[in-house]
Amino acid sequence: MRFDRAALRDVVAIHDDKGVLSFYVTADPREEAAVRPAWRIRFGNQLTELREQVSADGDRARRMAVLKRLEGLDQELGLLLNPTESGLGRVLFAPISSDEVWTFSFQLPVADQIVLESTAYVRPLVNTVETAPPAGLVLVSRDGLRMIDYRYGTAEDAERAYFEVSAEDWRQMRGPAASELARQGAAHRDRFERRVEDNLTRLVRAAAPDVAQQAESRGWTTVVLVGDVQLTEVVAAELTGDVIQIDAVVDSLPPAKIAEYAEPQLLAARTRRATELAERAKDAALSGGRGALGMGDTLNALNESRVAQLLLAESREWSGSRTADGRLWPPDQVPQGESEQTLVQEPRMGERMIERALDIDAEVIVLDQQASEALAEFDGLAAILRW
Repeated sequence: MRFDRAALRDVVAIHDDKGVLSFYVTADPREEAAVRPAWRIRFGNQLTELREQVSADGDRARRMAVLKRLEGLDQELGLLLNPTESGLGRVLFAPISSDEVWTFSFQLPVADQIVLESTAYVRPLVNTVETAPPAGLVLVSRDGLRMIDYRYGTAEDAERAYFEVSAEDWRQMRGPAASELARQGAAHRDRFERRVEDNLTRLVRAAAPDVAQQAESRGWTTVVLVGDVQLTEVVAAELTGDVIQIDAVVDSLPPAKIAEYAEPQLLAARTRRATELAERAKDAALSGGRGALGMGDTLNALNESRVAQLLLAESREWSGSRTADGRLWPPDQVPQGESEQTLVQEPRMGERMIERALDIDAEVIVLDQQASEALAEFDGLAAILRW
């Protein structure tokens, strides 16, 4: 199944009172030489632990349903663990009460774990895909533009635009006779070369709107322009948003290698964007504007559906509670009309926040270690609000 924001919302909506199984495994190619790779051993141990926990469940109907569902997933789990299947990181979601299965694979590692909860466990998935959000890699050369779509660790050629100029455009003007001074011949060559460069610039500029259209339709958060800086600057002038220029010639490389070449700049762009959003949320909140800081204010904004962008630190864990109607609360607060007995304890509050944000169509921004420093004194949490 192809992953996108719509697929993530579908996964977040998976709910089953008997439970939803969430499997995460990284098929590490460095361990493939072993008869039993370490990642497969880890997965087997986690699966055994899950079976033991389920077998100790006092609810017989639920216990039998989960064990039966696990048996019915033998084929799907076999594919998940098959080293010949594509994908470094592999994810599978399976509700207990139905035969439906959601599977995704990425050229990115995921945190190995197996979780059984009433909803699909999505935070590791969100953390993974946030490391490589949709971006465009645009190679600009004298031959044309080559556009590559790079998202969630996978790079694919998206579109090409070739530059074709008529012979009339490219014909060199006749110079003076051979007996004329070499200086006059050089002047003619210079004028010809300027004419060639002017034509090339015109063609590059004419192709730039197509890059902008691709960026919008594909949701590219960053556009990386690779090529002679004199050509990439022409395209950059026609674009808005986060644009990076790399002065290099890598036209002949396959998409994956080009993505690997641009990865340091893309990672820096992610950190830069996340830091800017964190500072923006902080400034807005401290000035009484459309921002929320810390767990209390952020949860309150989520409860009121006011969040446009939820910002949470990648490595932080939070706990809290929720009411029967789904409102989220910090661990030290008991809302009016509730008691500690009526509240449901939530040891994975990050998961609940992500679910709530996606449910109200808010964007989830995962802050890496550097970007999260801006929110260190605010529980690693903030939000940019709709109002």
